[in-house]
Amino acid sequence: MMVLGLSTAFEVGAVASVRIFQRGLAMAFLLVVGGCQSLPDNSGRTMSYTLPNGADTRLGRGVATLRAGQSDASGFYPLSTGVDALVARLQLVQAAEQSIDLQYYIWHRDKTGRLLAAYLLDAADRGVRVRILLDDMGSPLGDESLLMLDQHPNVEVRLFNPLSNRVQRFWSMLTEFSRVNRRMHNKSFTVDNSIAIVGGRNIGNEYFAAHNDVAFADLDLAVIGPVVDQVSDGFDQYWNHGASYAVSSLSSHTFTGMELNAVREQMKTFIEETRQDEYGGRLLESDLVKNKGAVDWFWGAGQVLYDHPDKALPGEVDDSRYLRSQLSDVFAGVSSRLLLVSPYFVPGEAGVDYFTSLAQRGVQVTIVTNSLAATDVGAVHSGYAKYRKALLSAGIRLYEVRPKVANGSGKKQSNEDKPRQYIGSSAKASLHAKAFFIDGRYTFVGSMNLDPRSFLINTEIGILLDSAQFTSLAQKQILASLSHNAYELSLEEGDVLWTARTDTGTREVFDSEPMVSGWRHLGVWFMGLLPIESQL
Repeated sequence: MMVLGLSTAFEVGAVASVRIFQRGLAMAFLLVVGGCQSLPDNSGRTMSYTLPNGADTRLGRGVATLRAGQSDASGFYPLSTGVDALVARLQLVQAAEQSIDLQYYIWHRDKTGRLLAAYLLDAADRGVRVRILLDDMGSPLGDESLLMLDQHPNVEVRLFNPLSNRVQRFWSMLTEFSRVNRRMHNKSFTVDNSIAIVGGRNIGNEYFAAHNDVAFADLDLAVIGPVVDQVSDGFDQYWNHGASYAVSSLSSHTFTGMELNAVREQMKTFIEETRQDEYGGRLLESDLVKNKGAVDWFWGAGQVLYDHPDKALPGEVDDSRYLRSQLSDVFAGVSSRLLLVSPYFVPGEAGVDYFTSLAQRGVQVTIVTNSLAATDVGAVHSGYAKYRKALLSAGIRLYEVRPKVANGSGKKQSNEDKPRQYIGSSAKASLHAKAFFIDGRYTFVGSMNLDPRSFLINTEIGILLDSAQFTSLAQKQILASLSHNAYELSLEEGDVLWTARTDTGTREVFDSEPMVSGWRHLGVWFMGLLPIESQL
C-alpha cells in the first residue's frame, strides 16, 4: 500500500510529479490570464473553541449512561444506509442544546442539503451555536446561501482555502492552481461535544439515498466517548487556521430582516412538504426512528487521525502531521489479513510493490473498488486500470463493485431478516465508502481514498477503531456480499477477466470492462496516457 514501507519511494516520485504538474500549469495560466484578485487579510479572525459543558446536556447525560462501566473505551455505531445516516444527523440536530460543528467537502443545494440547513436554522433559533466549515470548491451552495445562514446571530460559516475571485471562480482556479488545487476533504459532524459522525459521506441526495439516478454505497461511524474530544480538537484546529475565512469577509452582501424571515418560512414549508413526500416516508421508516435511537454500540479504543491543515497550503509539512504517516505503525504490523475498500484506488508502482511484499509474506490482501461502469470519476479509473494485471499476478484479490446490486434472492428482505450491513448498497450503487480492515482487529473509517490526491494533496480525516468484534463482523459481511455486488477479477493467459454471479446463481464471465460503451472505454484508455496520475 502507499502508506508505510514504501513511503520513501512513493513520495519521491509522486511529490516530484505533483510539483512539476502544479508549477507548469500555474505558469501557463498566469501567462495566459494574467493577475488575479487576492484574499482579504485574515489575521484578525475571531478564534472560537469547543464548548466545554457538553456533559450537562441531554445528549451528554445519555452518553454517560451508555458508557457506564466502559472505562476509557469509546462507542461506535456504523451508519451504512443513506436513510439512517441522514436520520442520525437530523435527530442529533433536533436534540442539540449547546453546539453543532460541521466540517464538509461537499454540501449540495438539493433536498437533503436544504433539509439539513433548515434543521440547523431551527437549532440556531433555539440558541444553539452552529459552526459550519466548508471547502470552498466542493460546496456549491453559493455565497448568497452561505451568507444568509451566516447572518443568523448563532451561526457562523467559514470557507477553507477559498478562491479569491468570487465572481470568476473558474479563472481563480486556473491562476491560483498551486494553492486551490489542495482541498479540505474532511467530513465530520459533532453535537454538544457528546456524539460525532465521521466517515465518507458529504451532504447531498446521492449520499442519503434521495437521488433518482445514483446512490453512493457509503459508511459513517457515529461515535461517543473519549474519541469525540479528538474530533472536536481537530475541528477547532481547522476552524481557527489561517486558511479558514469567514464567508462574510469574502462578500459585502447583506440581507434584510424581511428577506431572512421569508427564507425561514420557506424552509418551514419545505420541511413539512418533505415529511409528506415519498422520501419523508422512507425517513420515518428508518431503523433509527423505529428504535427511537436505541442501538447496539460496539466498544473499543479509538483514535482520530487527520492531516494538519497546513497540508492544504503550498510548502513543506512535517511528515508526522500527515494522516498517512499516522497510520504507519498499524500497516507496518499487518500479519495475516488486509481488506481495503476504496472507491478511488491508484496504487502506483510503489503501491503494487508493497502489496506484492505482503502477499509474499503470506498476508491475504483483498481490495474492493469501483468498476468502470460504477465509478463517477473515469479519470481515476484510468489511473487504476494500468495496475490490475500486476496486482493479480502478485496474488492480490481484486473486486470491482457493480453498478446494480441485488440481495441474491429476488425478493425484498424485511428489516428483521436483513443482516447488519457495514457498507451500504443500492439498486444504482457507486461505491463511496473508504474503510480498511486489518488482521481482524483494526478498522479505519474516514474520508481517505487510496490515491495520490488523498495521500499528498487534500486533507483527510478518519477514525481508527481497535475492536476485534466490529472488525471481524464487518469484514465477514463485506466479503460475503461481494459475490452478488461485485465482479471478481482474475487473469487468464495474461488477460483480465471479470466474473459476476447472477440472481439465479449462474456465473457470467467478461473479457472486457462490463456494462460500458466502447466510447467510454476509449475515453478512459486515452486519459490513462496523460501524465495526470499525481493529481488523481
